[in-house]
Amino acid sequence: MPKYKYIAQDSQGKEFGGIIEAKDKDEAQVKLNQLGLYSALLGEIIPARKFRFPIPGGGIKKIDLALFARQFSAMISAGLPLVKCLSVLSSEIENKTLKASIDKVIFDIQNGLSLSSALAKHPRIFSNFFISMVKAGETAGILPEVLKRIATHLEKEVELRQKVASAFAYPTIVLFVAIGAVTFLLIFIVPVFEKVYQSLKLNLPLPTLFLIKLSNFMVKYWWLVLVLGIVFIYGFKRTKAKNKKLIFWLDYFKLWMPVFGKLNRKLSTTRFSRTLAAMLASGITLGRSLEVTEEVLDNRVSSAVIRALQRNINQGKTLTEVLEKQRLFSPLAVQMIATGEQSGTLEEMLNKTADFLDEEVDHIIKRLIIRLEPLLTFILAILVGYIALAIYLPMFDIMHSLGAR
Repeated sequence: MPKYKYIAQDSQGKEFGGIIEAKDKDEAQVKLNQLGLYSALLGEIIPARKFRFPIPGGGIKKIDLALFARQFSAMISAGLPLVKCLSVLSSEIENKTLKASIDKVIFDIQNGLSLSSALAKHPRIFSNFFISMVKAGETAGILPEVLKRIATHLEKEVELRQKVASAFAYPTIVLFVAIGAVTFLLIFIVPVFEKVYQSLKLNLPLPTLFLIKLSNFMVKYWWLVLVLGIVFIYGFKRTKAKNKKLIFWLDYFKLWMPVFGKLNRKLSTTRFSRTLAAMLASGITLGRSLEVTEEVLDNRVSSAVIRALQRNINQGKTLTEVLEKQRLFSPLAVQMIATGEQSGTLEEMLNKTADFLDEEVDHIIKRLIIRLEPLLTFILAILVGYIALAIYLPMFDIMHSLGAR
């Protein structure tokens, strides 16, 4: 949607400036009038087309949003006005993107919008979960408590991600070390030995010939390998973005893949339980809570299960009837949710399920690391060992022939 830069005045003659999104100038003018701004000078912003490399840390981290929500909750609880709270928080925020968004939220609130409506204008920063929770807090008059729940939820999400990162850190490091070591040996070490063997005019064994051929290819065409790798990754991402079936099967593979599948299923169930519990605790209806939870999980297989749950709820049935027929949630998690439904303590049981699964995730990660360390070390040893053996095999022949003399 086009963006327009404007300069306008309110009914008291105070001048304001900023940016507004609209289909055309007429719609932009109507939107400004609804905000109480008149006599607007409008100019369309034409974005420059630039290619930008992704900058790590350039976005909004969940921990930053969690800190914002917790501080916001504390200030509202202290009795400070909404705009004053946001102004103080904006002055302390270091992230420029978040700061700019908060400044726009302040402007919108000053011109009559509710907090949730103002936040909803920044969907790339404030998720549907965040906005829905805030709206529920405004409606029920419990905004400080809801903001505290949002902060706790986001902090738990960060903890989950850190656990996953710790599980994948060692395999990733070993993979890069293996690629780096093999590439270095092929490009710099093997050619040296090849020249020696050529000068001696030796009949090379098959493993050494294969290694030399691979080395020659890498020396001459290393750039081609790099380009093909980039093209493959780019092409895969483009194909994945357009092919819904491919996305579904990739998501299915994530949940049922060897070694890491069980971990991914536990993480999915944990996020489902904790998100649903937080929203129900804030007074949001079960149907709406399931809609937002589906977005939070970001997995097509999980989404299919949640849509089935929504259909059941709309038909007056229970969550358990669907959960018992699928394999995504463990039997224990299903049983705990069923108990919560039957006893009227669904929110409490969902939180207990999430806490229990947190401990399960810890145990799975520890077991994974214990199993992966020796396996990956063994694979790395085989790769380097093969290269070393292929290099030194001709030397054994040289020593054998010298001994025979």
